[in-house]
Amino acid sequence: MANKVKFEREQVVRAASQLFWEKGFHATSTRDLQEAINMRPGSIYAAFGSKEGLYCEAIKNYAKQMQSLINERLVSCSSILDALQDFVEYVVISSKSNTPSAICMLVKANNEFIEKDSYLYQISVELMIDFEHYLTELFTLAIAAKELSGKIAAIDYARFFQIQFTGLRNYFNRPNVEHLAEPMIENMFSLMKSL
Repeated sequence: MANKVKFEREQVVRAASQLFWEKGFHATSTRDLQEAINMRPGSIYAAFGSKEGLYCEAIKNYAKQMQSLINERLVSCSSILDALQDFVEYVVISSKSNTPSAICMLVKANNEFIEKDSYLYQISVELMIDFEHYLTELFTLAIAAKELSGKIAAIDYARFFQIQFTGLRNYFNRPNVEHLAEPMIENMFSLMKSL
């Protein structure tokens, strides 16, 4: 029974994550949640404490999924940079039509809560910092493996990656630019290797 409850909770959190990612926290009504996760308001509050509690689990789930996508590629690719490039291509090109928004959920949250809800804003900031630490560890390994020159610190590669990745996702939210995706991603990684 415990496994069934855990599985259902994970399914609920994933469904809520998709809805919050698409609409944002404030634009998502309790009725929207009810329909998306098939739970009544009382059950939502009993399971998660509040809409905010469910949102916190949903955004943490999103961050975990992004890291899992990279980890999967690290297993199947021959190098860290190949894995990261494959991840970027997947998110920007391949999965675009299967996601609720082309904009990163963490970036959306960070922008949505900057003045409206300091607790939820802080959660988004902490998750972005955690992701940056994760990337920094990967770039430290890439430098050690001589995939990168190491002329700049691993944290600087991580920051460069995040800025480029976020910019690409935003840019490709526009219509009729899909044909530019592969060359622009290639340029991103060529620039990184030249640093």
